[in-house]
Parts: sequence; C-alpha cells; structure tokens
Amino acid sequence: MRASAQRADETARPVRGATPFWQVAVVVTAVAASVVALWVTLSADFLTYPGWLAVQKADFILGPVLAGLYWYRRRPHSNFGPMLIAFGFLGALYILQSANNSWLFSIGLLAETAIGVATRVLILAFPTGRLDRPAKVVLVISILVSPVPSMLNLLMSPQIGAGASISGCLAICPRNELAIMPNPELAASLLAAFRFGVILASILTAGLLIWRIVTATPPQRRALAIGAPIALLFLAFQITFQLLGAFGAPPSAFSEFVKWGIVAARAALWYGFLAALIAAELFAKRALAHLVQQALERPSRDELEAMLRHQLGDPDLRLQFISDQDAPGTGPGRAVTVLSNEGTPTVAIVHDPQLNDDPELLETAGAVALLAAENAELEAGWKDALQELARSRARLVRAADDERRKFERNLHDSVQQRLISIKISLEMEAQEGDLGESHRERLRTIEHGVDHALAEVREVAHGLYPPLLVASGLAAAIRGVHQDGISPPHIEAVGLGRYPPDIESAVYYCCLEAIQNATKHGRRDVSVSVALAEENGQLTFRVVDDGPGFIVGEVGGMGLQNMEDRLGALGGRLTITSAPGRGTSVSGTVPLDRLSSEQ
Repeated sequence: MRASAQRADETARPVRGATPFWQVAVVVTAVAASVVALWVTLSADFLTYPGWLAVQKADFILGPVLAGLYWYRRRPHSNFGPMLIAFGFLGALYILQSANNSWLFSIGLLAETAIGVATRVLILAFPTGRLDRPAKVVLVISILVSPVPSMLNLLMSPQIGAGASISGCLAICPRNELAIMPNPELAASLLAAFRFGVILASILTAGLLIWRIVTATPPQRRALAIGAPIALLFLAFQITFQLLGAFGAPPSAFSEFVKWGIVAARAALWYGFLAALIAAELFAKRALAHLVQQALERPSRDELEAMLRHQLGDPDLRLQFISDQDAPGTGPGRAVTVLSNEGTPTVAIVHDPQLNDDPELLETAGAVALLAAENAELEAGWKDALQELARSRARLVRAADDERRKFERNLHDSVQQRLISIKISLEMEAQEGDLGESHRERLRTIEHGVDHALAEVREVAHGLYPPLLVASGLAAAIRGVHQDGISPPHIEAVGLGRYPPDIESAVYYCCLEAIQNATKHGRRDVSVSVALAEENGQLTFRVVDDGPGFIVGEVGGMGLQNMEDRLGALGGRLTITSAPGRGTSVSGTVPLDRLSSEQ
C-alpha cells in the first residue's frame, strides 16, 4: 500500500516571483554552449551536412534545457525537469564530434554512446521522472546489448565514422584515438552486434511504452498521450535506420527519408515532453472551470466525488472531510493528499498515485474540494443562523402574546372587577342612601360613566387577546369581529381544528389587521370575506374585500410589517394582491409540521 500525505500549500505548483539566479545561469550557459556548437560545427571541413548538423547540435543543448526549466518551474517536485536539463548539458559533449582535433573527435564518439543511453532513460522515465522495475530491466538489457558493443568497437577501430544519421564525414573522419587494440574484423562484428542491440533495445522500450498505455489508468493514459507516441515514432525510425545499416541497404529515397526522420523525431522528443506538460496545464484549467461551475451549485459529497472522478479520470477517487470520524483507507495502489485551509487540514483526497505526477489537476481538485467544504460550512452556518433567527422571532411573538394574555387577564381580574364593585356601591348608595334627589341624580350620572368605562375596558381587553380565541378557536373569534356601522365579514372555515396558541393568535391578528384595513379605507358598504382552511399540512387564510385597493409596494406601515413578522416567525408566508379600484386580497400560510413549541 502506497500513501502520501501533502498539505495544500505543499502541492506542486508554479514558482512565482523573480527567477532564481541559478536558472538564469543555466539559460545563459545553454545559450553559450549552443553558440559554440554552431560555430564549431559550421567551421568543420569534414562533415557532410555541417549546416543541418550545427542546428541539430545547438538544439540538442538548448531544447532540452529550456523544456527542463519549464518543467521544473511548473512542477518543482518532479525529477523530470532536472533530468531534461542534465540531458541538455550532456548533449553539449556532442559538439566534440565536430572538432578537427582527433582526440576531441574521439571523445565525441564516446559521448554519443552516453547520449544514446540518456535518451532511452528520458523515454522510460517520462512523465514521472522515475524508473519503475520494468523500465530498469529494459535499461540494463539496453546497456548490455548496445552501448557495451559500441564502446568495444571504439577500442578496436582505428578509423570510425560518426554513427548518427547526418553525422557522417565527406571522406575520412578524424582518427579514433581510443583504438588501443586495433582489430578491424572484430570491430565489424561488434558494429553489427551494436546495430542489432539497438534494434532489440528499441523494441523492448517500445513494447514497454505500449504496455503502459494499454494497462494505464485514465490519469496515466492522459499523461502519456503526447510524449509516448512521439517516443514510439522515434523508436520506429531508430529501428528502421539500424535495420538498413545492418543489412547494408543501398542509398535510396526511403533510406534518405529514414535518415532525416530520425533527426526530426529525436528533436521532437523534448518538445513532445514540453507539449505534454502544457496540455496537462490546459486540461487542468478546463477541469477547474467545469468543477468550479458545478461546485457553485452546492453539490452533496457524493455529487462532488462524482464530479472529481469524471474530471480527473479516476473512478475510485474518494473524499474525506477531516471533521468526519470515519476515515477511508487508502487501499492498494492508492495515494492520499491532505489539503489544508489556513493551516488547518480540511479535506483528504484518496486518488490514483499517478495524480501525484499531475499536480496541476490534483491542485485543481483540491481547490474545488476546499471550496465545496467552505461552501458547506458557510451554508451550515447560514442555515443555523436562519433557524436561530426564526426561533428568536417565534420567541418574541410568543412573548408578546403571553404579555397580551397577561394584560387581558389583569384587566379582567383587576380593573374590570374593581369598576364593577364601584358600580354596585354607587347603585346601592343611590337606592338606599339618605340623599337628596339632586345627589341621587349625580350618583346615577357617575354610575353611567362607570358603565362606559367598563365597556371600554372590555373592548380593550377583547382587542388585546379575545376570550373567544382561547375558548372557541379561530373561526369563532373572527366571527366576533365587528365594526360599528359595517356589515360583519363572511366567514368560511374548512377542516379547522385547534392549534397552538402562537399559531392561532398569529392568524387571528393577521385577519383582524386585514379586516380593519378594509373597513378603514373602504366604503361603509365594503364587503369582506374570510376563508380559513387546513390543507396539505398548512393552515391557510385569505381575507378579500371589494374596497378601493392600492398599489402594492407603495403602501406600508407597521400593520403590514407586523403581519409579515408574525407569520415569518412561524415559517409562514404572507401574500398581498391589490390594485386601485379592484379591492384587496391578503392571504397567508403557516406550516403545521413545526408547531412553534420550540423554546
């Protein structure tokens, strides 16, 4: 089981800010070496293609170095960038094959063998910068069957030409100073062995690449999509070129095509590796755009996992939010990346290990996962705040109703009873007291005043919290509403029962406010109807009048605001429909599945 843990801020990402001095020095050195390659090769008088060879040797240095620097800057934790840079500077030894000095030329021939091995290492290590066990086996076999015969050939051939396709000499190349035990016949046999060794090594390398592509996971196949086909093309040209040489094929249009094809294909290697990285970055950007757009729709964890699996091409990807108690196991062949938000581990992604070598995409997935986690946290906080607000509003409305009932009881039990006692005392004094007629008349006048006060107290108490609402419910309480000189409202009640006091009082006062507004602003013959019903788990009401109406939104006031607050505290909704000359409809709903009994 392989697992790796990374923090979000440690995930491979582009290097920002000023370019480090060593990188500038690498570029300057590579440019200088390329200039030397151009000058030395163009100055050589024994080469068949000095111009094209000069360009090839300059590109052998500058191309891999620049591609390697880009790889390093974009993926600083990958080994592949430094490998490309090292390959570019190793290619600088290729310049020596253009030297007129025989010793330098001989060292250049030896360097070509090392460059061949390094080229195979690059192909086998792409894109991770690491050699797995099959790659190491192929590399060992390749060294045994191709570089070893080539080096032995150098020790036995006093005169040898450069082996690359366009590195040939016009007549005789400079003397091979490494030939310490000349044996032309054995050298010829070793050259043939070298050619067949290159063919075998190239076939093994190509077979391994094809096996990787066929057996790869989607992320691995995506990483190989550009670099591997170019490497296969180069290997195909290399096999064909060595076959033509091994069997002594005469010059032809086909052999000329192969000669130049191997030159172009080898140069395309590092540019293919560079294109693969750029393609990965573009894919990550497209994935980020899609993922962010989908993440803004507030997906569930399962939906988020499905999104990431699709975009990253990893069907077994899993997410774990660190706050969860049950952590998923990584399992065989899986890796885990821990992502942090402001230094606190927040999300873990269990994924294909190949995504460690595709950090742009893994960083994209991590950013979206963190965004989703933050959205979930904000949404949870927002919902908690809304619920607490609703509970607070309900407590305030309930407290106000409790105070109304308490005030109504106080008026009934205290003030009203005291006034009745005073009235009785006045009646008894007026009837039985030893008073003159004028005094009796004055007592009767005071008694009438007490009657009026009692009526007003009863009216105030009824308005504060009608006894009928407590005793008989909504329909009866609303039927008891009347205005002087105004026809009582028509009441229609369907399927009503009894409900918690805060629900009944909220609906009652909303209906009362609508009726009073209708009678206040309407004509004396204004008609008002009230419909009450319980349906679909909701208590509904609708107050309709044929009054003058108004433009909704231009008329406000505490009455309408109180109605909205009362219903809103219970999770209900108020709707007002009106237009000048078309009357008014005030309707509302209160859900009965949350009976506002929360404290």
